[in-house]
Amino acid sequence: MLDFLRIRGLALLDDVALEFEPGMNVLTGETGAGKSIIVDALTLLRGGRGRAELVREGSEAARVEAQFTVRGRVGARLRPLFEEHGLELEDEALVVERRVKRSGRGRIALQSNLSTLAVLAEVGGELLEICSQHEHHSLTHVGHHLELLDAYAELDAELADYAEGYRVWRELADRIRDIRAREAERLQRADYLRFQIDELERVAPQVGEYDEARGRLALLREAGKLHEFASATHQMLYESDDALAARLGMLLDRARRLPHGSRALDEVVEQLEAAKIACEEASAAAGRLADAIEFGPGELEQLEERLHELERLRRKHGGEVDELAERLEIMQAELAQLDSTEGQLGTLERDERRAWTRCREGADRLHAARVAAAAGLARAIELELDALHIPGARLEVELRPLAAEEGEGSDAEGEPRLGPRGRDRAEIRFSANPGEPLAPLNRVASGGELSRVLLAVKSVLSTEQRVATYVFDEVDAGVGGAVAEAIGQRLRRAAADHQVLCITHLPQIAAFADAHFRVHKSIVEGRTVTKVVRLDDEERIDELARMLGGKKVTTSAREHARALIEHARQVGGKKSSRARKGVRKAG
Repeated sequence: MLDFLRIRGLALLDDVALEFEPGMNVLTGETGAGKSIIVDALTLLRGGRGRAELVREGSEAARVEAQFTVRGRVGARLRPLFEEHGLELEDEALVVERRVKRSGRGRIALQSNLSTLAVLAEVGGELLEICSQHEHHSLTHVGHHLELLDAYAELDAELADYAEGYRVWRELADRIRDIRAREAERLQRADYLRFQIDELERVAPQVGEYDEARGRLALLREAGKLHEFASATHQMLYESDDALAARLGMLLDRARRLPHGSRALDEVVEQLEAAKIACEEASAAAGRLADAIEFGPGELEQLEERLHELERLRRKHGGEVDELAERLEIMQAELAQLDSTEGQLGTLERDERRAWTRCREGADRLHAARVAAAAGLARAIELELDALHIPGARLEVELRPLAAEEGEGSDAEGEPRLGPRGRDRAEIRFSANPGEPLAPLNRVASGGELSRVLLAVKSVLSTEQRVATYVFDEVDAGVGGAVAEAIGQRLRRAAADHQVLCITHLPQIAAFADAHFRVHKSIVEGRTVTKVVRLDDEERIDELARMLGGKKVTTSAREHARALIEHARQVGGKKSSRARKGVRKAG
């Protein structure tokens, strides 16, 4: 429920504060006084587009603040959203602020926390519903008719279950479509990988091989010089008659035959032994070098060719030669994944068929419930329209399958097309006059009839408690007399379950108010300013008398106003058994 509203710097509203009551709140005033600007302010709180031209001349920004009491089913629906965005209610109170700047972006705050327009639209959509002549598109737009039927049939749980199944099916279908769309690309990539893998497996590069091969190649290219050096070294150190190793051996023998006891001699013997061992080891190494230089026919050419292959692969794949083995493993893994896609596709297709079956069954259940409820909704609205003085009105809620552009279907023959809300497209068809055929609502209903159909729909669906506050902006346009009184009764009845804000020019409707506000213009310091005041009982009589008789309020007009208020008190609380009995749900 909307408890408090303050508007500053919005068009003619310089600074207006309003405290609303539960039940039916009525705003009246001369045409052009600024009543609809209050609706503009509420539209901003509901997430409507902020326009720079709304800002009052001389102000930098327009500011709208409101406090709501949030409880019951509305509170239950909003609680998960509050938790998601870190909002908390204090004593069931929610404070909303919307600021629209003349230049640049505005600001939105919930519970004094900055928020976004998307969040405000979600929250505001649960708090307020605005019904006006400009809002008739919500009835004449066929896309909304299914929502009305679902609300009447109380299909929230069924719709939530179907929506989850539809989401799963769409995700699977999208994945399958994506895989199939990329099939040519997948095959091309797999062929490329197979070629690269075959080449790497044929060459089979080993870690450390490249450096080892380069060293071997350098050795073979200097084979002649190295072999000559190794042979000469081995000869001089060990093989020749006067080899250094033999001569060191003779010196060592002579030293060992000398008298012992001299430390200097012992040191000479030790050094000679080390020299002899070093000569022998150097000779052996030279022999091994000579043996290594020996190579078979064509080895040099084969080694050069191998190094060329390794170097070509290194340039082709990037990195170092030692990384080619790892690169091979990566490509083998990618190829295995691509090759497994065909098997994955089969699994996905089986899962998609199961998800489609579940989704279709959910859509069938929704369809059956809608068929059962359609006649009840039509009958309930007809009874309300009868009370609103369209006695011959007839309605029919027609259900049709979704068109090709409205849904998607399975590949199976004869399967229905499904959309986010099931398999159905609903359209309300209407006739205001007996004997006339039913036709689309927007083609045969006049503006006044549309207003009353809209009010009838709101009355029928009021027990759904979809929002806490309804705002009716001049839905009484083009009617009067008994019809106006009937509209007032319906608004008062709706106010028994909801808070109602009604802007009207008709005294027959204003008489039903629980709280009455008068909107009027005045000149303050040379500028036009709209003021809003709450009327007491006597002021209310004067306002109704003005609405009945014009600027000059006569005694008879006041008496008429008192009579209207008294009559409204007597009939306003009565329920219409015709509109409630046996039409809540069909079937």
